[in-house]
Formats: sequence, C-alpha cells, structure tokens
Amino acid sequence: MDIPRTFRTTLLAHLPVASGDDFAPGDDLSALGLDSMGVVQLLTDLEETYGLELPDELITEETFETVGSLWEAVGPLIPAERLTGAEVVEADV
Repeated sequence: MDIPRTFRTTLLAHLPVASGDDFAPGDDLSALGLDSMGVVQLLTDLEETYGLELPDELITEETFETVGSLWEAVGPLIPAERLTGAEVVEADV
C-alpha cells in the first residue's frame, strides 16, 4: 500500500507514541497513541490540509483502527492536485 509522505507527516503529528513516519499500514493507531481527542484533532487537520470533509459514515472505529484503514478511507477523498508531487512511501502490508 502506497501512503504519501504528506499524509504520513500529517498523521504523525497526532501519534505521540510513534517514533517517526516509518509506520506500516497495519499498525494500530491506538497503540501509536491516537485517542478520541486525537481523532477529533486529526479530522480537523486532515480537512484543513487537504480541503476535504470526511463523510459521517466514514467516522467509525474501523476507519481509525490502523494507518492503512485510515488511508483507505481518506485517500480517495483527497483531490489529486493536493498530492501532486508528493513523495510516496511504499510499505509492506
């Protein structure tokens, strides 16, 4: 799964236990320190950074379970021009 570095950087700011942006798609977000307040802050940051609004039906525990599940929910909503030129990091699933 390819996750752009800009998304990783945005996510990293909300993961107090992560030691860098080298986390894998299967990494558990709660184990990396994302709590309910962090989810709210992350949603706001994602909306502001990428100019999107996450539909209510995607705001579920499953969406915020892992790095990959979050990217799979948010990635398709990000306008292509917001990721143009962004370095992509390939990670093993």
